[in-house]
Amino acid sequence: MPARYRYSHTNEYIYSTVCVKLLLPGCGCLMPRGEFDRSSRKAATRARLLEAAARVYARRGFNGATLDEVAAEAGFTKGAVYGHFGSKENLLLALMEEHLARQVVEQVTLFDRERNTWERPLAGSARWMERLEQDPDPFRLFIELWSYAQRDERLRERLAEGLQTLRATFARFAAASAADAGLEPPPHATEQFANVMLGLGIGLPLLKLIDPEGVPKALLGAVLSVLIRGVESSPEVRELLADPDRQTLPSSR
Repeated sequence: MPARYRYSHTNEYIYSTVCVKLLLPGCGCLMPRGEFDRSSRKAATRARLLEAAARVYARRGFNGATLDEVAAEAGFTKGAVYGHFGSKENLLLALMEEHLARQVVEQVTLFDRERNTWERPLAGSARWMERLEQDPDPFRLFIELWSYAQRDERLRERLAEGLQTLRATFARFAAASAADAGLEPPPHATEQFANVMLGLGIGLPLLKLIDPEGVPKALLGAVLSVLIRGVESSPEVRELLADPDRQTLPSSR
């Protein structure tokens, strides 16, 4: 006797009730359509929610946006947003984590060890500032999240974790360039250089959004190039970078 099929619809998955006489006579078994199907559907839903959230947050800002508006923009219910992210804060964090992950991939791709060490930041810095000009909304949301995180320790820790991935990438760039230049940097020098890169990468875009004409797009790369040349040419500068809390500058010779 052929099996009889009936489909039941849930919020996320489609289940097939199959009566299999050889296994369980007279009984139907509720079975999911497979782990791959479930995972792909969940990923697609998450992606649509993030895209919708980016548009809503860009229009309304973090404080003005609501999960109801995000859900409507994505074509889902508010429950779907809660099911994937839990809160408006977690949704913004997820947006920032996706943005930072893309930045890491892009910077790694643009880091060219075939170029002179002082030239290596130029392509990545140029792309960093180009993205700011083309679409400033992700950076604006980052600033909103930063401000909000000053009053929420859990958010601050999550944001710090996301930035640590970018900082670690910059530290690897510094270590690779030091090795290519034949230098043995002092302990913590590459980590502090990464802090400088990250600080400039946040600070200069912040200034440029306020004063677009006053901050040249190429300034970020130029400053990093100057810094690399100074660090490579002076052991004292490398020591100072590694231990910036020292109160005295190296004496001139």
